[in-house]
Amino acid sequence: NPYRPIEGEWARQAGDRRHYAVIMTTYRLPVGKGRKFMSGAPAVAEHILGGWTVSTISYLSSGFFFSPGSSGSDPSNTNTVGGLPDRIGNGNLPSGERTYTRWFDASAFRVPQAGLFGNSAPNVLVGQGINAHHLGLAKRFGITERLSSTFTAQISDIFNTPHFNEPSGNISVPNTVGRFTSVVSDFGAEKHNGRRIALMLRVEF
Repeated sequence: NPYRPIEGEWARQAGDRRHYAVIMTTYRLPVGKGRKFMSGAPAVAEHILGGWTVSTISYLSSGFFFSPGSSGSDPSNTNTVGGLPDRIGNGNLPSGERTYTRWFDASAFRVPQAGLFGNSAPNVLVGQGINAHHLGLAKRFGITERLSSTFTAQISDIFNTPHFNEPSGNISVPNTVGRFTSVVSDFGAEKHNGRRIALMLRVEF
């Protein structure tokens, strides 16, 4: 099996990452009735400026582990196609040298000799991490004694930081190796596909 590490060696798990942090904050702005500032403001000012709550969620993580690869028809003579390459260097570039068109050093890998498996372990490369920050604003409006509404504004990925799926790891295709070719899904839990703004109004009675 060309994707199995050499017997006795450990390998990283695909889809895992070394570091992952979620930071959440909630802050009630000190403006409006019963708060530090403008507690005695007129009703009009209270409806506009008072009673807001700000919340944030930040996702910070290192990248997923992924494997380099090489293609070709049965290079190991075991009735398989492609497989892991030989590893002759680290492959992971320093953070200051990474670009969207050269995320790792493809010259650190080579196609194995005919009849041999590559010596690289799986998942030795690290993809792009997550640096996404989301902002929420909410305010409850009292309409009558029993009727009220809550307005919420949510902004995901407020800095619009581009996040991509793992780059192409196939060293046999030099035009795309090390390049990002697709963005992350909009359905990811971290919602880092790009800036999105949602406005919601909920009526309670």
